[in-house]
Amino acid sequence: MVQTLRFCFCAFVVLIGAGVSLCALEVDFNSMRATFIQKTTSQDNTLLYSGVFYIKQNSDRTHKAKWIYEKPTKKEIYIDGNQVLVYEPFLEQVSISKTGQKIDFLRILHEARLQKDGTYLAAFNDTNYVLTYHNKKDFTITFQDEFDNTIEIVFNNVQTNIPIKDEEFSFVIPPNVDIIQ
Repeated sequence: MVQTLRFCFCAFVVLIGAGVSLCALEVDFNSMRATFIQKTTSQDNTLLYSGVFYIKQNSDRTHKAKWIYEKPTKKEIYIDGNQVLVYEPFLEQVSISKTGQKIDFLRILHEARLQKDGTYLAAFNDTNYVLTYHNKKDFTITFQDEFDNTIEIVFNNVQTNIPIKDEEFSFVIPPNVDIIQ
């Protein structure tokens, strides 16, 4: 279970720093909102998650991202540059950490390249990310993590270049929660 939880957190962070290419359809966007369904398949089982994803590019070309997991349990993940904050209400816990590198999701989105089979491929940190479009905006990204789990995240209802206030990416730590750094 601990490895599964560690994997899930790594998959979320890796996706933000990983690759899909929206450039083939919309080269210039500075924000995105989408619903998502994530399927994580290991040798032993399959886990399903769903929620809402937001990302916004700042004026200095850095970005902020937010994952709101609604099912099977509530969780919020906030990413700003290389800082990651994870709030798990059920555990009454907030984890604050830094990644070893700056997470640059939008740059990698633009680096994925069209393949002969119609998918897009991006390589990042020794991981290949395969992107499949379902229409001009909705897409699926598939990759294998460092634990050999297969992650498939389907982004639906994708909206780009929408106004997203900076406050959307702010998190106020609730009272009476454990803080792990």
